[in-house]
Amino acid sequence: MKNTLIITIGREFGSGGRAIGELVAQRLGIAFYDKQLISLAAEKSGLSLEYIENNEQRTRSGFIQNLAASSMYTNGFFSSAYLPLSESIFISQAQVIREIASKEDAVIVGRCADYVLANRENTINVFVYAPLEARVASVMQRRNVDEATAMKLINKSDKERGNHYFRYTDQKWGKAQNYHLSIDSSLMGISKTADILVQVANLERS
Repeated sequence: MKNTLIITIGREFGSGGRAIGELVAQRLGIAFYDKQLISLAAEKSGLSLEYIENNEQRTRSGFIQNLAASSMYTNGFFSSAYLPLSESIFISQAQVIREIASKEDAVIVGRCADYVLANRENTINVFVYAPLEARVASVMQRRNVDEATAMKLINKSDKERGNHYFRYTDQKWGKAQNYHLSIDSSLMGISKTADILVQVANLERS
């Protein structure tokens, strides 16, 4: 019997990765997790929802770097209660991701889920990107901001995501070798890109 099907999605800001992930989940009839992971991690760690929202991508590097991927933590030998608050966020989210993967098919956006579930069978790790001009246009429309503001938002978000990913995986965020599939969402648009991922998922399911 196969493991539950998990699709992880990393994405550049403005690439439409979240929207693509949501469509994939809808079309496959499976769960979708993005912001929900924050509230679930808050419940598990005892940290406030506001604290996690403000600090989830500002955690420090250090001995904790690979702890979330360790079998010892998964089996309960470590508790986030004994860690600095900033480190508890990543640990709690990693544990939530593993719990989701153990019980249901799902699309999981961000949170280094590809790394947390590394080498797990029946898992498809995807990275969604797009040319800068396409992302700027998307952010301008979605956020109702000018070009300069859109550029600042993109640069800030991509930097935070890249730093966060490197701190906990020691890998470069967006590097093709870290994913099963990297796809330019501007090539065919949000809906058709989602269709491609659905086809890949169905092949994995068969």
